Amino acid sequence: MNFNKVCEVQYYMRKFLPKIKLCACLMICIAICIAVPCIAFADKKNKANATRDKVVLRIWQIDCFEGGKGSRADFLQNIGNDYSESVNGYVTVLSLSATAAVKNLSEGNIPDLISYGAGICGIENYIGSYVQWCYGSYCFLTLDTSADFSDINNKNTVVNAGKDNYATAAALFSGLSGAVEEKPTGAYVSLINGKYKYLLGTQRDVFRLKTRGVSFAVKPIEEYNDLYQNISISAKGERAKIAQRFIDYLLTRRQELNRIGMLSEEGGLYDDEMRALEGVGYKYKLTTPISSNTKSEIEKYISDGNINKLKNLFK
Repeated sequence: MNFNKVCEVQYYMRKFLPKIKLCACLMICIAICIAVPCIAFADKKNKANATRDKVVLRIWQIDCFEGGKGSRADFLQNIGNDYSESVNGYVTVLSLSATAAVKNLSEGNIPDLISYGAGICGIENYIGSYVQWCYGSYCFLTLDTSADFSDINNKNTVVNAGKDNYATAAALFSGLSGAVEEKPTGAYVSLINGKYKYLLGTQRDVFRLKTRGVSFAVKPIEEYNDLYQNISISAKGERAKIAQRFIDYLLTRRQELNRIGMLSEEGGLYDDEMRALEGVGYKYKLTTPISSNTKSEIEKYISDGNINKLKNLFK
């Protein structure tokens, strides 16, 4: 081999090799810069496609009456999160007032499931059957732990007027026509301050008194109840089947209702003052959503104090 040519090759290698290395590094960097976004985009696209494949169940929670403690919407969301782990989907829970829910429904914004209180008006045309998943109870409360409740009358009793429930009907069925009604917290304060001996309240007032740490006695009202939380399917087709599976799962978790201070037909949730409200058989009940005509009738009969008409409606 020609020695001069070998030296010449070595010379050019020494001269251009760094430049070749630099070009190679630049090409590799360019390739990485192109490849990484492409891979990320592909991964993002795959995740987006996977998300689109998952069913998102939308649930509305309508609080038509005071609960016990905590949030029924949060309870449903926690149940939904657990449910989501076993199915190809997600559950979202939105808390709405009755007025907002009815307005949204009328505008065509319809969820998959609606959880609502009995006696609500305006959703009846958007749902089918209903299932009761928890309930509350009217009761008499007093700070006089020796009281036997035999002296209850419309002068010594204040009524927790509630929200969208018919507490006045509970008062009428209890023989307390004309008793003073106050807003929930106000009624509770009137009892605490000794203005009244008795409070016609609900399970929420039981927890108010428990939180205050005072001694009290409680007696359930067995004549009437409308404090029922129902859930209905408003979805159609395949989504309705998925919604039904969620309801089935929800009903298996009713033994956890003591977490939100509510009652279950199965009972056995409490060993404190709330136990008095378990297993009560009510003579008259309002358990369903109602039409505007029925709502008007109920309110008229309550206003007139016509207990016989109310009994016919609530049989």
